[in-house]
Amino acid sequence: MHAPRSRVEHLWLLVSLLALALPTRAHAQQSSRSSFPPLELRADAIDVRSTRFGTYQGGIGTNVPLGYYVRLEIDAAGGITKRDSVDHTSARIDAIARFLVDPFAETEWGLSIGGGLSAMLEESEPAREYLVVVVDLEGPRVAGIVPALQMGLGGGVRVGIIARAYRSGRR
Repeated sequence: MHAPRSRVEHLWLLVSLLALALPTRAHAQQSSRSSFPPLELRADAIDVRSTRFGTYQGGIGTNVPLGYYVRLEIDAAGGITKRDSVDHTSARIDAIARFLVDPFAETEWGLSIGGGLSAMLEESEPAREYLVVVVDLEGPRVAGIVPALQMGLGGGVRVGIIARAYRSGRR
């Protein structure tokens, strides 16, 4: 009953989440001039307890609007996980819903809170799933890019530095 999930089950979960997001994206396209959700680039550190442990990954993702105040953030990342000073390649998929306090970017700084799921795949290890909670702070726009800092819990303490594409009048 509590057997580890296979990679096929993880892929099926991701496809299901994307399928749920597509009708919302199609509706958002009708009311918005932008045809694609904004992309983001990110660098994450997860469960960095010492020089012998931790995960360091770079990734790409998108934020799909689920109304004015909620964004579905879907990210994929890859990098290195250290266990007892031994490096392993690793990959991660996150699906996080964030509630935006200022969705219309009326202030320079934007705060959001959220939660979701994360699946971590590591070389020679079974896949692991985590519940994730995050706090996200977006800074002022710099040349069409909105920098953000994301902190949270999920597989350990996680910190991410994010560069999101700017959307006029929106977060």
